[in-house]
Amino acid sequence: MELPAGLNRRYACLAGFWLLAIWCWVAFDRPYAFPNHVPWNVYSGTPQAQPALDVFDYPPLDSSALKHVCSKTQWNQSVTFICDDSSGGVAEVRNSILNCVRYTIAAGGSLVVPRITVRKEYEDFFGSNTTELDYMFDTNHFINSIMASCPQMRVYKAASTITNRQYAYGPISLVPESLVKKISTGVRWAEEWRGLFYKWLLQYVAEDNKGPIIVRLGRSFLEYPIYDDDDYFVLQFGKMLKVRQDIRVLATTTLRTLSDIYNLPFRLSEPVTKKAFLGVYLSTDDRGLTKTDTRLALYKVQSQLYLAQASSSNLSLIYAASEFGHNIVDFIKDGSLQNITAIGKLDLLRGQDREHLLDAFRPDQQALVDFLVLSKASEFAGVGHSNFAWNLALARHFYTAQKDDELDGPQMYADAISRIYGAPGGHPEFPASMWP
Repeated sequence: MELPAGLNRRYACLAGFWLLAIWCWVAFDRPYAFPNHVPWNVYSGTPQAQPALDVFDYPPLDSSALKHVCSKTQWNQSVTFICDDSSGGVAEVRNSILNCVRYTIAAGGSLVVPRITVRKEYEDFFGSNTTELDYMFDTNHFINSIMASCPQMRVYKAASTITNRQYAYGPISLVPESLVKKISTGVRWAEEWRGLFYKWLLQYVAEDNKGPIIVRLGRSFLEYPIYDDDDYFVLQFGKMLKVRQDIRVLATTTLRTLSDIYNLPFRLSEPVTKKAFLGVYLSTDDRGLTKTDTRLALYKVQSQLYLAQASSSNLSLIYAASEFGHNIVDFIKDGSLQNITAIGKLDLLRGQDREHLLDAFRPDQQALVDFLVLSKASEFAGVGHSNFAWNLALARHFYTAQKDDELDGPQMYADAISRIYGAPGGHPEFPASMWP
């Protein structure tokens, strides 16, 4: 439809005026900021970030092996377990929480979502010595995994939400392994522990008690014999704990930058990369170690072992992690002397990503980035006293065809993609009691 000539000129003038005004406003005043990730934000003062990716994500656990165990368990929802004494690094916290869930299943009880005990230097920040599960792990994933794989178990988000909490007896404290001094021949650990638990409980509560009973389980790290359960259960059980989403994104960014800078031929989604990089964990804290472990805790010993492995495996790129930053600096220098490139997460995360990691997270949370990136290394190396290294090696073993000879030497642990240095037979508690 054609407008009268006078109206056309009037609208054209108005349109031109407003376009000129808006252009001047944007060009000279800019009282706003477009999101930096928007491709057309030409005003961004920082490098354009790629869309957030998360290659470490996976759906809630839906385990037939766990369903089978839960379906055979006699459930008693009046008994509720609280587990708020999981402390240490990621491997320690992870294993302690998984043991808590396993004991809850054995007893057929209900569970309050576990809490994490923070290190003393963080207590002022959190206002107490414990914090929520999402300090390290995805809480919704944890709850949804239990709902899918063990629907008989009642899960409470907090102790205050326990049904009839005002009438509850307890909490009663219990170190779970204290009930079992010696496993009876022919009896499964979980079955024996359940019987001993309810016998122990009668010391405090009458058998005909009607109200809820709350039991606070103490920290359980390397105590539960995981292979008392079948192999499928063991392999799947740990999947109920997934690292929190923002850390997964930072780990993905770290891995993607590593791939881009060094033009590595692998897909980010591969569970284990092929012929791309060696991952190493420098564990040099010698406090409380045996004489044998103290030698392996020396930086020079680990550096020589890892660089020799890189050379023999024809891997000239190493992703290095350590609880002590100076170890990584030294390792980068030592690697360069042998024409081997070593790099850490703080070299790969840049700009806002690096600032976010350092400003928003505590060191034990930052280590989760290393935990995820190292899980995808073409080869991985650690030492025998490191629970961090053991957890990675045991979890990665699922992706090898090698079976049943990884503990036979010449190292403490060795399969096609992971190596734990130390004398064969050392630290049997890790393969026996650490959930992969």
